[in-house]
Amino acid sequence: MNFIPRQPKACPLCGSPRSLLHRWHSISDVRAEWKRGFGFDPFDRLETDDHLFQYRCLDCDLRFYHPAICGDGEFYKELSTRFAWYYEKDKWEFDVAAELISQLTDVRRLLEVGCGQGHFLTRMHNLYDSQGLEFNPKAIEDCQEKGLNVSSGDLRSMLTSFDLVVAFEVLEHLSNPGEFIEEALRVVKTNGYLLLAVPDPEGYFSEADRVLLDMPPHHVLSLSKKTFENIAKTFQLEILNIQQEPLRFPHYKSYISNFLSPEAPTVEKQPLLKRLMRRFLGIDLDVERRKLVEQLTAIQLATSYPIAKAGLTGQTHLALFRKIA
Repeated sequence: MNFIPRQPKACPLCGSPRSLLHRWHSISDVRAEWKRGFGFDPFDRLETDDHLFQYRCLDCDLRFYHPAICGDGEFYKELSTRFAWYYEKDKWEFDVAAELISQLTDVRRLLEVGCGQGHFLTRMHNLYDSQGLEFNPKAIEDCQEKGLNVSSGDLRSMLTSFDLVVAFEVLEHLSNPGEFIEEALRVVKTNGYLLLAVPDPEGYFSEADRVLLDMPPHHVLSLSKKTFENIAKTFQLEILNIQQEPLRFPHYKSYISNFLSPEAPTVEKQPLLKRLMRRFLGIDLDVERRKLVEQLTAIQLATSYPIAKAGLTGQTHLALFRKIA
């Protein structure tokens, strides 16, 4: 980087003018990694500069990209169509939220913002008057086929009130978190509840140099526990519960894979013995080596995972707030 980026005028959550440049990434590098890792370039339809800049608010601890480059509905349709894992059905936060909500005896009506394919609403709709908002057109279609009350509107279009508004892994995708929370609280009754689950910036993936799904055009914000506390202070909320996801084995494998990226040898690099064994015996030493490495890595993962759980936290944390004003 051979220039000074434009300093944001204010934090998009608390409005503070005090923020520091925290991270930056070359757009060309990020685009290449998207093509290599996901098979498409999400920046084709987006206006970008040469770099992505992330700032950290010195008052509320929000980490935010400026300018924010947010994916559109077609971007999320592309991800969810290509990768079945994108809308995970059995999330840790779904289990925790269901347990917390079951203890709130005054909840009758709930709204889920960014409900995806409706996995959480499917759990709740028999017990509560449930409604969902989503902007991925394919996900809306999936929800409606299940008989769920899901539409493409946004919070500003909501004219009714709810006892509880929930948003799982939504806030980090938005460039305007303060406006989102204001609109969510507008439709929450007094003494009602707001439940937010977001990736934890101090979670296991904080050790990686770059996590594509935790940066634009996918994520544009990161909220820490200090940020949760500042949300409560700024919007006159009471924090009832904060929970941290433990490190799950699939996430641990993903974490380790960030540090294991063996280079695939080319034919030009291979010595004569390797080429002869492949040609006359049908033995590819590089393939066999990779198989052995994978087997040894699987054994290492299984044995080191219990130790890693003590030192690494999981991907997500969750906060339950009560509206007191």
